[in-house]
Amino acid sequence: MKNDSMQNDSYKADRNLELNFQISCVLFFFLIFSSFLHAQGRKGLGKNDELDIPQQDKLSTSLTQPMGVALESIVEPEKYFVGPSDVISVNIWTSPSLNLSIMVTPEGTMIIPTIGELKVADLTLADAKEKILNEVRKKYIKADATVTLIKPRPIIVSVTGNVLSPGLFTLTSVDRANKAISEANYIIILQKDEREFQKIQDLSILKVMSTRNIILRHRDGSEQRVDLPKFFATKENHWNPYLREGDVIIVPKKNLTKGVFGIYGEVNSPGRYEYVEGDSLMDAIRIAYGVTRLGIADSLEFSRLSSDGKNISTRIINLQSITDGREQNFPLEAGDRIVVKTKIDRREDYRVVIEGEVIYPGTYPITKNETRLSDIIRQAGGFTEFASLKSAQLMRGSILPEEVQDERLVSLRGGAPIEDSAYYRLETELRIKKEIVNVDFEKLFLHRDSTQDVVLLSEDKIIIPSIRRTIYVFGQVVLTGHIPFEEGKRLEYYITKAGGYTERARKGDVKIVKEKTKQWLAPDETSIEEGDYIWVPKEQERSFAYYMGIASQAASVLSVIIGVAVIILQVSN
Repeated sequence: MKNDSMQNDSYKADRNLELNFQISCVLFFFLIFSSFLHAQGRKGLGKNDELDIPQQDKLSTSLTQPMGVALESIVEPEKYFVGPSDVISVNIWTSPSLNLSIMVTPEGTMIIPTIGELKVADLTLADAKEKILNEVRKKYIKADATVTLIKPRPIIVSVTGNVLSPGLFTLTSVDRANKAISEANYIIILQKDEREFQKIQDLSILKVMSTRNIILRHRDGSEQRVDLPKFFATKENHWNPYLREGDVIIVPKKNLTKGVFGIYGEVNSPGRYEYVEGDSLMDAIRIAYGVTRLGIADSLEFSRLSSDGKNISTRIINLQSITDGREQNFPLEAGDRIVVKTKIDRREDYRVVIEGEVIYPGTYPITKNETRLSDIIRQAGGFTEFASLKSAQLMRGSILPEEVQDERLVSLRGGAPIEDSAYYRLETELRIKKEIVNVDFEKLFLHRDSTQDVVLLSEDKIIIPSIRRTIYVFGQVVLTGHIPFEEGKRLEYYITKAGGYTERARKGDVKIVKEKTKQWLAPDETSIEEGDYIWVPKEQERSFAYYMGIASQAASVLSVIIGVAVIILQVSN
């Protein structure tokens, strides 16, 4: 019994040891697996993925690395005014360093730990920096310190006057006056009703919106003039200043006829501009974005009307002399006009295109009013053995839109009616899209007739098609398609080859469409040549009402004739 008990105790001890070993193994592998998953999870995080950061750390991160705003340029500390909600970083480089991101309070102060509360609102950023650094140096005598604006504040400004939607607008302190004006003229059409239609009609007020006499009124009562054309031309910030909370922008109307000056010719932005008291000749040149490469700067034509508008005085201005300081710049008056003349430069990309059966097809440069057709054929290496000179064409430009309808009528001469034929429509469209220059390539290149050697114009196209020894027969024939061309054969031959006429064919109105000129001719007016088309029209279906109408008209005419005859007989008797 004692031995059995000892054996049972030994078995239980071994069993417990085995279980503990198994549990340890499971825990060991579980820990390894967890560590692997954690590593993989961290490896998969992108730079924008959120980590498990305590809430306090998150706040600190959002202050030291705030989301930026769109900027058109760097902020100039001497021109930027500090205000509530600006976020400013104060960095004191001790060991360890002290890095603080501090938001300006609604009262316009900054609360800096270990330093105290400082009033910074309405100071320029440069003055605010100097004030903060002076206070920091009192506390940290030997430490270096820096002050940096890291997040501009949101502001509310008012836009009124000649804009589409006057009112209050939320912007940022790095936005300029033009941004507020753009917001006041931005409309989203949500529905098509009378109210929105009226808004669209009101867009006409933008045409009389002043862009040069805009008033920017600050909260302290001071004012600035905003001149957007001059700002965009010169990039001088005082013509389009940064905004501050409480600013009011007043947009007046402009006089489109009397309060303007004109600058025309070779400037980058010619036109009529709003006149502002104090404008000078050089201001006008800058607002028009300067003289172009082709402008004659030493002989500008300047014109000024007398006050009664009856006399005009004109003088020549040397702009280069004014720029160099050899002559004085002078003020403009409303109604003045400046014309910058153009240098003679006839260099353009004169070119023609040659396609089809030449050795080297492509685009070739030409000389204005000098290069002839034979010159380009020579440059293109001459014709290939497959070239069809009889069908070659010289195309020039596009017919003006108002001429298209007339050309459609001309293409139907000879009584050819419009029919629902895809091929017919294709030929008509080809004809009205381009002008064909009347050149006989066979006379020029085979018979050396120099009268056919025309002068080419830029954008001409020379088309040399391949020899096509077929006649295309379509319309009211049994077998529409190409028929091999036979020299001297007449219409009946090709109709027979096409299976003959159908029952609805109008045989007396068959037309020969010339391959080159697209003329519609009767069979007795031309001989059939390779590449021509034969078109057989269809008899038009007439309803019973049509014939009744004809009969009615005939009866009316007959009754009139009978009536006249009766009157004549009565008079005779």
